[in-house]
Amino acid sequence: MLSEGKTGKYFKYAFGEIILVMIGILLALQVNNWNNNRIEQNEEKEVIAKLHTDFKENKKVLKDYLIEVNDQMNAQITLMNLVGASKEDLYKHNLDSIFYVSFGSSEMAFADNTIKNIMQSGKLNILKNEIITELLYKWNALSEIRKMRITKLDNWANDKLIPYLIDKMSFKQMDMESDYPWAGHSKVKPDYYPLFQEVAFENYLDNNIWYYQQVKERCLETDKLIDEIIKATKPNTN
Repeated sequence: MLSEGKTGKYFKYAFGEIILVMIGILLALQVNNWNNNRIEQNEEKEVIAKLHTDFKENKKVLKDYLIEVNDQMNAQITLMNLVGASKEDLYKHNLDSIFYVSFGSSEMAFADNTIKNIMQSGKLNILKNEIITELLYKWNALSEIRKMRITKLDNWANDKLIPYLIDKMSFKQMDMESDYPWAGHSKVKPDYYPLFQEVAFENYLDNNIWYYQQVKERCLETDKLIDEIIKATKPNTN
């Protein structure tokens, strides 16, 4: 073409080829971006669906935990109200049974694999819904506060209250409310009346109940937050 003096036509042809190549590249990039966006959208929907399922389960877990906490608090309040009672009034109650309920072991294991995975893998940016993202940050913050309160309650009970009661009551008799093989009537027949005449016992219980109240309040905050997350992750709303 150049030898025949057709330079202009050659450059037009070459320019046209370049334009076609560029259009092809742009289309390929657009298709690739579309595929990536589609993959991310599907991944986001999957994560949100899992979060919705997890927090519906967490709602049940927390409900059961709060029932146990309320039972333990009420049992300890009953014991505290009996401080200073006469022997006749005191022994109208099954004290071992009340003690057993008050020392109940409550555990709470939330379904948190989904939120842990997206936090630890740095995939939080997959969630385009800012409301959900903010709620998950609140969940992590409140979880730390709640764990701290539960730890303080456990430490007080194990390090203070229980050691105080070691030589004042029979744990063996208290455990008769369970099916533990070692439980049964104590041969030393402890008298609980002197314990209920001590102001120290009242103070130990009062502080223990205060710790329970702090745990309960954090759990009620958690319950409200769970409702918000369930609502925000409800299918067909994102």
